[in-house]
Amino acid sequence: MAAFLANVGVNASHAVNSPLHADGTFELLPIPESVPWRPPMVRGWRDQAVHFDPDFTSTPATYGDNCRRAGRAFSLRRALQGDLIVFIARLMNEQPAFHLVGSLEIEDVLMDVANDPGEGWWDGNAHVRRARATGSWDCFWVFKGSPKSSLFKRAAPFARSELTTVFGDGLRWPEHRTELQTIGSYTRAVRRLDGAGEEWLRSICPS
Repeated sequence: MAAFLANVGVNASHAVNSPLHADGTFELLPIPESVPWRPPMVRGWRDQAVHFDPDFTSTPATYGDNCRRAGRAFSLRRALQGDLIVFIARLMNEQPAFHLVGSLEIEDVLMDVANDPGEGWWDGNAHVRRARATGSWDCFWVFKGSPKSSLFKRAAPFARSELTTVFGDGLRWPEHRTELQTIGSYTRAVRRLDGAGEEWLRSICPS
């Protein structure tokens, strides 16, 4: 069994921020799509197409990634049924900070999608929606979440101590970079974790 830490939602390069409220509740804003909106894509902030992924509003929950083409997602090719994907996002209150915002327990995987797979549990996923809108089936993967998968009711802070708990003591914290920048660099790619890191991530996820 393993856990994967995946960075999702808008970041410092985008024109909007995912808001974090004083009580810990939040709104996770998806990144914009690189193509104009057309059905069945999701229309989001500023009336443009957005990549609504992970999707916890559909049943089942899903998450997709380009595990063959995108280096940041290569580790997900090792994901198995029962593994956990925990999502980290940059949220904004008075200052930006990273938080854990949800988790998906893998129940099934649709791999290397090179053409329309027809109707199925994957229909609501952003990769499928975009491919059906544009005709670009680029060998993405889609992960089906078990009923235990959910967006958290309140965000869980993920700062220096949490990063060390998950990744161990051998991390470098360059003086010329902020803590936020360093955490972002360590979590930019999807990371596979086992042992103590996996146990801690599972412990903070709602059962």
